[in-house]
Amino acid sequence: MKRKQMTRILVEGDRTLLERLAAQIEAAHEVHVNRKPENSLVMMKTFDPVASQPFYLGEVMVTQCTVTVNGHRGIGVLMGDEPDRAYYLAVVDAAVNASIPESFLWEPVLLEEEKRVNRRQYEEYARVEKSKVQFETGGALCKKGIR
Repeated sequence: MKRKQMTRILVEGDRTLLERLAAQIEAAHEVHVNRKPENSLVMMKTFDPVASQPFYLGEVMVTQCTVTVNGHRGIGVLMGDEPDRAYYLAVVDAAVNASIPESFLWEPVLLEEEKRVNRRQYEEYARVEKSKVQFETGGALCKKGIR
C-alpha cells in the first residue's frame, strides 16, 4: 500500500482504528517522542487551472508530531487541532518506516476502512448534489410566470 493512500485512510477514517494500530506498536516497542504534538500554521498550496500555475491559498492550522521507533522517525501532520491523532499518525508512520512486522498485517484492515471512508464521502457528495439549485430550471419557470 502506498504511503499517501495509507495516510488518507488514517486521517479520514475511524479514529479508533488509528489508536488501535498505534497501541500495537506502543505495546511491543519503545516510542520516543522527539517533538510533542504542537500547532503551527503552514501555507496551503493549490493549483490555479486558469493560469496553469500553483499559488498559495492562505494559512492553515495543522498539528504535527515527530516520534522515533526502533531508530526510525515517524511524522504525523494533519489539519486542525488534534494532538492525539497527530501522535498516533507519527507512531504508525515510524512503524512503517522501521518495517516492523506488525505493520505488514495492517493492509487488509486499512483497505476495509478505505471502503467505509469512500462510502461515507460518496453519501455526503450525494446529499450535496440533492441540495444544489438548478438555475437553468428556475430561470425557465420564471419566464413562464411561475414563482
